[in-house]
Amino acid sequence: MLAHGFHGNGRDALQPSLRLVEEISHRVVNEYAEAIATLSMAAGRAEGPAQDALRAAADRLHDHADAHRSLLPPAGATTVSLTDHIGAICSAHTRANLADRNIRLILKADDVCVPADYGWRIGLIIAELIRNASRHRAKNTPGLIEVRIAGAGDHILCLVSDSGRSEPGSAPGRELRLISSLAAELGGVVRWSSTQRGKFAIAQFSAQDMRAARATATVSS
Repeated sequence: MLAHGFHGNGRDALQPSLRLVEEISHRVVNEYAEAIATLSMAAGRAEGPAQDALRAAADRLHDHADAHRSLLPPAGATTVSLTDHIGAICSAHTRANLADRNIRLILKADDVCVPADYGWRIGLIIAELIRNASRHRAKNTPGLIEVRIAGAGDHILCLVSDSGRSEPGSAPGRELRLISSLAAELGGVVRWSSTQRGKFAIAQFSAQDMRAARATATVSS
């Protein structure tokens, strides 16, 4: 693995709107915790199949809470390793959304270090690409989703490929707009393609474009 560094203002560059998102996300995680505690207490009072069902529901909610928690902005950090951050996202989403559908997820990543708010946005993009790949897959079809993070000089390439076939008539729209909007905040671009081997999404960013996009956002806020 090669080490690549992107320098910026880190969490000092976080805008008030981003802090609001962070606060809302923490509240959602707390609500998950309350729901899990309620189910766990109910399971303690139940017996037989009802107890098993309640415990399974609590475990499933715990997995979804972990997946949501993995998307929070890195706390107390000025920079973040994309290998570690994206790795945590992939692990959490595998447990919450992919494992029981027999979908494997593989991550291959260079050791790329970026400012924390950049890494947070890239993580959101990767998570949405993973969800998009799994959401529109034909039902009951096993497969493979591969995530690749590569750093070369001042550029980052993020590839998400899906070996599965889409559900007939599926037409993702809102998700793609969200992904494109997040990439644009970093001065990046996302391209999609489809072949006989599956679907591919490639996001590309440069340190210069990231700094320019963040500077523009700061001036306009």
